[in-house]
Amino acid sequence: MNAWNTPVERDYNRRIFDEELDDFLPAKIFDAHVHVAPANGFLPGAPFSCGGVPIMSYTYTTLAADLKLAFPKRQVETLCFGFPDPKLNHERNNAYGGGSADFRRFFPLRLLDPRRDTAASVNANIDRFGFLGLKPYPDYARPSDVPNAEIPEMLPDWAMAIAHERRLLVMLHIPRAKRLEDPLNRRQLRELCVRWPGAKIILAHIGRAYYLRGVTGLLDGLRDLPNLYYDLAMVQHWEVMAYLFRQVPISKVLFGSDIPIALAQGKSVELNHQYTYITPRPWSLSLCDENKKLQFTSFLNEQLRAIQQAATAAKLSRANIAALFYDNAKTLVDEVAARIKHART
Repeated sequence: MNAWNTPVERDYNRRIFDEELDDFLPAKIFDAHVHVAPANGFLPGAPFSCGGVPIMSYTYTTLAADLKLAFPKRQVETLCFGFPDPKLNHERNNAYGGGSADFRRFFPLRLLDPRRDTAASVNANIDRFGFLGLKPYPDYARPSDVPNAEIPEMLPDWAMAIAHERRLLVMLHIPRAKRLEDPLNRRQLRELCVRWPGAKIILAHIGRAYYLRGVTGLLDGLRDLPNLYYDLAMVQHWEVMAYLFRQVPISKVLFGSDIPIALAQGKSVELNHQYTYITPRPWSLSLCDENKKLQFTSFLNEQLRAIQQAATAAKLSRANIAALFYDNAKTLVDEVAARIKHART
């Protein structure tokens, strides 16, 4: 049995896909936001909970099998990185992410821990494993005070110098409780892009804008930045994405899922300018349907539904849809991969 779903859930997910999404999705998909972990990658400690589903690893082999179920009849490529948790073995997770990537379907980013990494260690890893960029995280930057972490702490000058000089991708999960609504985040994000134009900054989760108030009016000072991109990972509010599609060129939008979390059953909901998740299984980030009143599909299917609704509202063409699902990310990844490959030979 697939680790993510009971047979009943799996069959229901496929039914939703066939009835609602099959005609909408293009033949090729590039998922720019996927996590991987080696065997027993979450030791020491408890299993990692993905939407209430405990896992001890998430390997490329498992990912390949899950992509067949999640995206039937599609060619799927992915940009992958480890689970950014300071408690995990940093070197082991990076070595797996880079060393086991095939650079045909699976392309790796390197987790960046500015408290443990150095310019020498990062450059050495890029040369050895071919990482296409960096994945920072607030928990690495200020582990004793995560809510107050700042972008420059996540991406110190020495790391950004590498990203700029080597023209790397940077997958940025912005910190702080107000996310894009925080003027400090917006100012520091702009400064980052302007100061380091060689780096391609991907704003994960549309800047963690999981509800409409979290994005409305907040892109005005960012949308002119030529090296800033936006991924859609785990965003399930169609109005957020419709707003994004109207505000920035579609060439700046990348599909991302946040697999494996996105494979669990559940849905993100907005409540009074806040968001939470509703899930059939207990999860620390969700409200659980303990009385079993609801039938769920996967977070991924809910996201795809929302993208479809947003694309309709924003009047995207089929070419636009193909670009955001595949062409945009593929172009970015291929450009960086070619440079890294040339530098290593």
